[in-house]
Amino acid sequence: MNKKLSVGMAISLIAIACAITYVVTITVSTNMFNRRIGGVTQREEIYSKIEEIDTYVRNASYYDIDEETLISAIVNGYVDGLSDSHAEYLTAAQAYKRQQLDSGTLVSIGVEVSREESGYLIVDKIYVGSPADSLDIRVGDIITEVAGSNVLEIGAEAAMSALDGDDGTNVRISVQRSGETITLTATRRSFIIRSVSSTLVSGYGYIRIDTFNGLTGDQFVSELQSLEAQGVYGYVIDVRGTDGTYGCLQQMLSRFISAQLLANARYKDGTVAKFLEVTGEATVDVPVVVIADESTSGAAELFTVCMKDFAGAKVVGKQTAGHGEVTETKNLSDGTAIVLTTAELLPTGQTSIEGGVKVDFSVDLTADMNTAPTETAVSDPQVKKAFEVLESMKNQ
Repeated sequence: MNKKLSVGMAISLIAIACAITYVVTITVSTNMFNRRIGGVTQREEIYSKIEEIDTYVRNASYYDIDEETLISAIVNGYVDGLSDSHAEYLTAAQAYKRQQLDSGTLVSIGVEVSREESGYLIVDKIYVGSPADSLDIRVGDIITEVAGSNVLEIGAEAAMSALDGDDGTNVRISVQRSGETITLTATRRSFIIRSVSSTLVSGYGYIRIDTFNGLTGDQFVSELQSLEAQGVYGYVIDVRGTDGTYGCLQQMLSRFISAQLLANARYKDGTVAKFLEVTGEATVDVPVVVIADESTSGAAELFTVCMKDFAGAKVVGKQTAGHGEVTETKNLSDGTAIVLTTAELLPTGQTSIEGGVKVDFSVDLTADMNTAPTETAVSDPQVKKAFEVLESMKNQ
């Protein structure tokens, strides 16, 4: 039997519903308002504190202020105060260098250096095909002078910047090696970073990826096609100590994985969007082993995850760094830049990047054995194990 609702009761229910809606709306609006006002108040406190300190220092300090150094220190302090391990402030020179590295084309003498304990610069890497590649300079050399200035006097950062410059210009540097000082002149010029190399080992292809940049996809496909033409039985892909940009992954992974959504990105507001997807049919049908280690991060980690989950690859080496985030470089009006984490990577397979990608075969690496294999010999224990696993996969 149907029960009829009285007019009074209906009006009461409508009033209650309206009251609930009003309360919810007011609560949400108030929370949003408080968050915004809270942010404004906190920003005002920051600006007020800096202004107070700045006014006092300019009136009372015995020492002159280097405005450029001061601004850089303030911005670096802001970035260091963020709960973002990937956040970074780049000077104009550093931002320009980062753009070049990401693009895959560099204007430089062709060396990567870092500050050594003594304060001088040590040569960590020499790019193949760069000006330095044809000069008497080696990995491990200590750079003591750049453009006539002692590195200790001008500082390591200024010395690093002095190594770079316009295409076609020269720079004079002095290096120490085994107690001997060598002075040479290098001409800065534009060259393509060779990020991928390969060799054939006992019928298998070994591919080494040094970084992921704007040209890595084309170079990887070229090396892959060269090895394919030789009828290889499988591939070992080495991404140890490697990171870089994600843009080349679609081109690389589409060779091994047929149409598939490989990863999403989750942003601060909770929205999730497609991040990496391949289309078409895979062309490689031989077994693959990926070598990774504790320094494998970023694009190299996502590559490893996708190859493991969607291409059936085995992973040899050590657990990866666990940096499953998307970073964005924001170029500022004065040529400087800020690097910031903007999203979390969500691979669609079973393997997570968070905490590091676990390997299928854990192998320690002796420091003096991290060398590429020759056509007939393998001394690196991780590479050796990778070829053993590849051989067992071929026979399955």
